[in-house]
Amino acid sequence: MKIPVEIRDNSTGEIVQANLFDAITIEHFIETQKEWRPLVIAATRKLAASKLAAGDYVPAHFHWDWTSKEAQLKLLAIHFYGIEHLGVLQGIMKVESVGHVCRLPVQQGKPVIHIDYLEVAPWNVKQIMEALGKRTKYGAVGTRLIEAAVRHSIEEGFKGRVALHSLSTSERFYREVCNMTPVGRDSGKQNLLWCEFTPEQAQNFIGD
Repeated sequence: MKIPVEIRDNSTGEIVQANLFDAITIEHFIETQKEWRPLVIAATRKLAASKLAAGDYVPAHFHWDWTSKEAQLKLLAIHFYGIEHLGVLQGIMKVESVGHVCRLPVQQGKPVIHIDYLEVAPWNVKQIMEALGKRTKYGAVGTRLIEAAVRHSIEEGFKGRVALHSLSTSERFYREVCNMTPVGRDSGKQNLLWCEFTPEQAQNFIGD
């Protein structure tokens, strides 16, 4: 599967076409380690050395290693999505179709697509690029990945219900950009905020 999606070129403000795809391979994971991780670590070091560095200012995902998930590529209940532009990986996401249920009272206990990991290339993250004294390259990559999760939920018969544990630095994005409902903090998951889409919120988000 390869579907055209629109992202924003931040250098020009223009909308450009990228590709959403689900044929993720170990080579994509390796690309994140070779091309993404050095920038994330460099930004983390700068932030840690600055007076601003405290808690949320340091990227919580600096230590992520997608290559450790190679074995999961063959599991039917786990799905990976990526977004490429000009042959370069701009974002990647892992979703799970089993093992989680909704916690929001109006849909408690119903099946949900759980976004286990979502990462945008560091050159598209304002916090990281500002630490390095640079501008971000592309916008709306994370939004397109969340849309893919919603459509995956619809395909699975879950009516768009999607949930995730938000990193502290991403809470504003999920609450204000995606308009997901914050349900509460999960003491069993580093006190991360659990957020959900209802079917109505999901439909509003994708605009169908």
